[in-house]
Amino acid sequence: MRVNFTSIMIVTFLQFLHWRAKVPIDLNILSLYRINGQVQSTLPGLAAFVPPRKAARGRERETLLVSLLLNGNVPFLNEEYEKLTGDVAAAYYNTHGALTTALRAAAASVNQALLERNLSTSGRGQYVIGWLTLVALRESQLTILQCGPTHVLSFSGGATRHLHDPALSGKGLGLGQSISQFYSQIQFQAGDRLLLCSKLPPAWNDAFGSDRGLPAPESTRKRLMAIAEGDVSGALIHVTEGAGEIVFSVDASPPLSAPARVDLPAAFIPPEPPDETPPVAHVIGQPPTEQPSAYAIPPQPVEADEALVEQLANVAMARQFPPSIPRATLPEPEPDMESIPEAEEPEFETVDVTSAPRRSPEESALRRAETQRQAARAAVTGIAAWRRVTERVGAALRKFLPNLLPGGESDISLPVPAMAFISILIPLLVVTIAVVVYMRFGRSSQYDTYIAQAQVLREQAMSETDPIRQREAWNNVLQRVAQAETYNVTSETLALRQEAQARLDALLGITRLNFSPIFSGGLSAEVSRMAASDSDLYMLDAAQGSILRAVIGRGYEMDVTFDCRPGLYGNNSVGSLLDLLVLPRVNTLNSSVMGIDVAGNLLYCAPGQVAKAFALTPPSTNWGRVTAMTLDNGKLYVLDAPARAVWIYAEKDGVFTDAPLFFFGNQIPEMQDAIDIAVSGDELYLLHADGHLTHCTYSRIDGVPTRCESPVKLVNRFPAYGEMDMFAEAHFTQMFLTGLPDSLLLLLNADGQSVVRLGSHGFELQGIWSAPVDFFPVGPLSAMTFSPGHNLYLALGNQVYVANNAP
Repeated sequence: MRVNFTSIMIVTFLQFLHWRAKVPIDLNILSLYRINGQVQSTLPGLAAFVPPRKAARGRERETLLVSLLLNGNVPFLNEEYEKLTGDVAAAYYNTHGALTTALRAAAASVNQALLERNLSTSGRGQYVIGWLTLVALRESQLTILQCGPTHVLSFSGGATRHLHDPALSGKGLGLGQSISQFYSQIQFQAGDRLLLCSKLPPAWNDAFGSDRGLPAPESTRKRLMAIAEGDVSGALIHVTEGAGEIVFSVDASPPLSAPARVDLPAAFIPPEPPDETPPVAHVIGQPPTEQPSAYAIPPQPVEADEALVEQLANVAMARQFPPSIPRATLPEPEPDMESIPEAEEPEFETVDVTSAPRRSPEESALRRAETQRQAARAAVTGIAAWRRVTERVGAALRKFLPNLLPGGESDISLPVPAMAFISILIPLLVVTIAVVVYMRFGRSSQYDTYIAQAQVLREQAMSETDPIRQREAWNNVLQRVAQAETYNVTSETLALRQEAQARLDALLGITRLNFSPIFSGGLSAEVSRMAASDSDLYMLDAAQGSILRAVIGRGYEMDVTFDCRPGLYGNNSVGSLLDLLVLPRVNTLNSSVMGIDVAGNLLYCAPGQVAKAFALTPPSTNWGRVTAMTLDNGKLYVLDAPARAVWIYAEKDGVFTDAPLFFFGNQIPEMQDAIDIAVSGDELYLLHADGHLTHCTYSRIDGVPTRCESPVKLVNRFPAYGEMDMFAEAHFTQMFLTGLPDSLLLLLNADGQSVVRLGSHGFELQGIWSAPVDFFPVGPLSAMTFSPGHNLYLALGNQVYVANNAP
């Protein structure tokens, strides 16, 4: 047997590179904070957290870094910074599933807190806007979420990358119920650096690129502070090899390492956190208690504050300040806009959606909106003038008419109830007219603004040639359409939404299937597994551990006489069933479906028959716990994940009674967390709880061992995803292998309410099956199966949905 030495060296080198990519890293953080010319060693709003003892599924190996900046015209104390960052960590580590889902939940907690605060202080014209950057560290990969026009600079491999997209990250948090977010991922290694800042000094743009070699982090920090003018706030992160820890160099805090308790500086010793709240690794920034946060604008005196509030309100209106925060309304005349102190004016970055020198559609829409508002004010002024005229005419008539009566001295006076009624009626009429005017002109102007922005963004998307920019542009169109539909849903918004969603789906490989619910009244069962033939649909009820049957005809009808449940059958006691599979139409026992319990007991069931039970012969090492099973070419494959084993049972006289064979050779993959199994010939696939796959090829040649690859590298050929790792964001819970010739692996993305299709050999993404937007109720999918007739079944809650003739 000849050995290709060059091939062996290439494989070894690739394995070395793959191992290097998985080396965990440490993040060493230095504060960059100067206020009023004074350099401070601590930065408010910067905090890091390690997973708590009871972190949600998927969060156990992730470290979170929080950078929060608050802008506004009210003071914000350091204790409130600490509470907000603590709430961010609690929301993050209590959210299971995809990483982006947890980041979005953490940002939503800040948005809700700031929005409630803004609404409570809107009568005084006070507001606070949050700019948030979240960095989640898992091994050597950083996943970053930006809300607000923040900046992230990364230096890796000799190249500098600037992460800043206000069109996606929005204006900040606390402005409305919906939030804008910008995601990015970076693969780091030792020696790389990262810079987080809310406002980027111009001198920092090329700061990393001008470095020669790898200077010490403290040297880089001093140089950054020296070349920047004025006040600065940010954090410099230096990457070293380690164990996934975050180290703050400013106060020599110990590294993060769960579950050991982290000691904080003497200036801040919090109480012992409960299990639900992640321990704070370090909170940077502890100004004196009598001094508010450096990011809070000091409050103005009450008697001098009204003009400033009016100025800020007008500035916000000119820059499309979101309507969720009411503006202060003060008497005329309007203040001079140039007199507003620039230091106290909050910055709201707008999206530049056109480069044409002429007036953009947004400006035209704003001018139309302003014209309509002026018309509304003129209408209200006219009503008030008409009221004054009618009052004067009425008073004159009351004086003149008595002179026409005999005696000429009588006086006319209205009864007290009539006068009371008039005093109530007139304000009601005025308020009603004002509401009608607002509903007619105010809401219409907001709708016109957002729909004009959506049209401009659509033109931008149509002109883009880069798939990544196309995806971002169509996402922006959908966001503007959603904002317009909060004021009015029209045929124009529906057409725009349909076009944007269709083009976005095409870029991402998403196919929308026409699903329909099967059972009109739902099921009183918790469906955890399903299996289907051309004539029957079988569902495993996790609550009862039994199998249910629905007959497929013109519709789906539950078979109430079908009995396939745990119990004592002869000498065999069957426990709660955990998996099921459809049997071939022709078999010795004339059964249609088979279930299995954790102890390896099989239960054969068929319509109109009494169930039959048989016990599998235990392996020589005995059972750990049966996890799943599958059937291929008359052989039963049983997964025993805790025992790291897959056992093969050959059929004999329609049952599996002989001793099993061990699938693996000397190479046994790590599989204690495996949750599903699929087999086709000599190819075996395992799905793990964290979503990765193991692929093994069974060897029938003596001297050639069975080989496994774990984890399998999944390939995404759709360029529109860019650096997004859609596989890491998905939450895979079940797997199904379709038949030949086009064998595909179907992975159930429970949280994403979709099915991901992979090639069974190259593991390349073939596409994604999903339902129309907002078709499914909120919640994760619980089960999936695929019938020989190409019908896709999905279970959610107490209902099962079917899409016929899936492509």
